[in-house]
Amino acid sequence: MHIEPGHPDAAHPLLALAARVLEDLGGEVVIHTRDDNLVRSRRDGDPGDAPYIVEAAGLPNLLHELVHVLQFGRLADDHGLDYGQIPYDLGDPAQRRHLWEELACCVVSCAYLDPASEAAWFAEQVGIQGVFYGFDDDPPGFLAAVDRTVTDHGSELEAVLTTAYSELERRLLTVGAGPLARPRRLQFPTMWARFRADPVGCTRLASP
Repeated sequence: MHIEPGHPDAAHPLLALAARVLEDLGGEVVIHTRDDNLVRSRRDGDPGDAPYIVEAAGLPNLLHELVHVLQFGRLADDHGLDYGQIPYDLGDPAQRRHLWEELACCVVSCAYLDPASEAAWFAEQVGIQGVFYGFDDDPPGFLAAVDRTVTDHGSELEAVLTTAYSELERRLLTVGAGPLARPRRLQFPTMWARFRADPVGCTRLASP
C-alpha cells in the first residue's frame, strides 16, 4: 500500500487489511487526500508493479471500492461498468442491479466505520448516484425514484446486500482480520429512512 504521508486513516487497522485483500487480487493500493476513488489499469509512473491501481481518499472510500471489486469478482477498470449505458434504466433488471450494488456498497462501507461517521458517509455516497440514472440536476427526483424502485423490487436489494456482507467478511478473514472482519449489520431500510428524514449532503450530484 502506498499512503500519503500524514493521512488521517493511516493507523486504522482495517485500512491495511482491506488493502491486503485488493493486493491479493492484483491491485496496487494508493491512499491519498484527493477526490479520485476508482480502479484503473496501470499507467507509466504508477507505484509498484501490480496490473491495477486502486485509488482511494481514505478507509471509507477504499471499503466502497473493495465491495465493488468483490461484486464484479475481479479487478477491472471502473469495475466493468459500461458508462455508455448511462442513464441506467431502473426498469431493466440488469441495469437496476447497478443501483442495488451501489446501495450495498454504501451500507456495507458504513457498517465497518465508527457509528458517528455513518450518517454523513451514507449521505455523501448516495448524493453522487443520481447522475447515473438521469437525475443530474434533480436530487429529490432521484431519491423518489429509489423509493419507488425499492418498494417494487426490494427483495433484489436485500439479496445483493446479504452477499456483499458475507463476501467482504470472508475476504477479510482470509487476511487475518479476526473480529474486525465482522461489521455491525446495518440494514438499508433503517439507514434510508433516517437519510430521507434528513438528507444531509445530498444537495448536488457528481459526474461519473
